Order: sequence, then structure tokens, then C-alpha cells
Amino acid sequence: MKRMPLSTALLLTSFCSSVHSSVEPPGDIDRHSPARPPEPLRDSLAGGGLAPELMALPSGRFVRGDLQGNSTDVDEKPPTDVILSRPFAIGVYEVTFDEFDAFCDATGRVKPDDSGWGRGRRPVVNVTWNDAVAYTRWLSEQTGRVYRLPTDAEWEYAARAGTDTRFWWGDDLGVDLANCAGCGSAWDGYETAPVGSFQPNPFGLYDTAGNVFEWVADCFAETFAKAPADGSAHENPAGCGQRVYRGGSWSFPPREVRSANRWRDFPTGSSDDMGFRVVRELDPER
Repeated sequence: MKRMPLSTALLLTSFCSSVHSSVEPPGDIDRHSPARPPEPLRDSLAGGGLAPELMALPSGRFVRGDLQGNSTDVDEKPPTDVILSRPFAIGVYEVTFDEFDAFCDATGRVKPDDSGWGRGRRPVVNVTWNDAVAYTRWLSEQTGRVYRLPTDAEWEYAARAGTDTRFWWGDDLGVDLANCAGCGSAWDGYETAPVGSFQPNPFGLYDTAGNVFEWVADCFAETFAKAPADGSAHENPAGCGQRVYRGGSWSFPPREVRSANRWRDFPTGSSDDMGFRVVRELDPER
């Protein structure tokens, strides 16, 4: 096991002390004056360039799922208490075309189509779950660190950022706070927005609501009834037919960008509103 760099440990310790009390129970964070997140982390790639920016998040306890009780989607029920015993670092942004194209150039992989919207700092789209996993494995090889997709629980913990409302900013949709079909932005219902076009959540993460759906590690299960209480990925010993994706997108209405919302697709499925963000494992807090 690699020891956490001192700079990472100091940043994480500071962040833990400022937000740990606000993630147990959820909802105590002041969404208008959040604790200042630490500076993002970023690993160098052996072949040159940089891995995606990451935010180190503390371990914590939260309740995931439909906390308001007004969703008809059974896959958001029952609300489940989750204890994440290890800290982890998660992408500040959704993985961009710039970042994914570097992977394709290095490995000879065919680049995904940009649907005519441009590449650069826009979130990569038209990627399958298998594509996303391949990218995380490449990052692991390039950095010597363990990169992977977030688990379903890690993703919701990061997206909620200590809140228990429909959206991380509250129960009301507001205007121009996310990119969805009806969220009030210039991109609504038309195309993706460059990552970071909207304000971040209290954990310093951008676009956890809207822009593109985000693949996570878990096999899809109809409910949370048998979901792992430790926040690990749900796996089916008999085989995983479909994988979960989260977060809503530019092409879907506001209810789909709720923190609790879940969808699923085959690991070979892709579309122009599906992308992902990465997680990098950290050593346990000491």
C-alpha cells in the first residue's frame, strides 16, 4: 500500500475537520457559505501530461435514496444509511474530451464522436461503461495509483456534499444552476456545456447535477434493500446485466438531475448524454 503524500494528508485532515460533522447527519452544511474545500490533487502521467483534477473527500456517514418520499422510482428506495469508512478522491469535473482523447492517442483506441459540439473542455460523451473502466485502468498504469469508477454510494455522497435536499443547492430548481432540459441555462436541451460552467457543490465538485449522466461501478439492483452498507459497489455473482449511471443530463428534465436519481444501461451502451468521472483511492485516515 502506498503511503498518502504528506500534502494530501494535510489537505484531507483540514477538510475532514471542517465537514465531517456536517455529513453525519446530512443536511447540516450551509449551502450558501460552505466549508472551503482543499486544493484539488492532480497526478502526473508517465507518458506526459496530467490526470484529471481530484478532490479528496473524508470518510463519512449519510443516507442515500429518495429522502423526500415523492419519487415513484423504486430503485431509489428504501432510503439507506451508508457508512463510508475510507476517504477517497473524486474528479472535480466530468472527464473531458481532452483527457479521454489523450488516452485514445496513447493506446490507439478510436476516439468517441463529439456529436458536432466540439471537444476540448466539454465532457466526453458517447462512451460505454467498458470504455470508462478502460480509461481508469490506463490512469492506474500511468500514475501507479488506483483509479476506478466511483461506486453508486460514493457518487451520491459526493453529489449531495452533506445535503439532504432534492438538489445539492436545495429543494427548489432555481435558475441556471445546472444543464438540463428546463434548468434555465443557454445549453438546456441542446448540448453539453464545458465542464465547470456552473457553480460547484459544497465539496468543490462541478456538474454533479446535469450536463451528462455519469457511469458508476455498480451492477443495477431494483432497490437498495440489499445494497452494501459500507458503500462498496453492488455486484451480482450470477453476472451483471446492466450498470448504473447517475446525475441527469442536458437532455433530461429537472427531476432527473436530483441527487437520488438513478438510471441503468448495458455496459456496451452509449449516447451523447453519457459520460463519467473518476475516483482515485486514498489510504485510510489515521
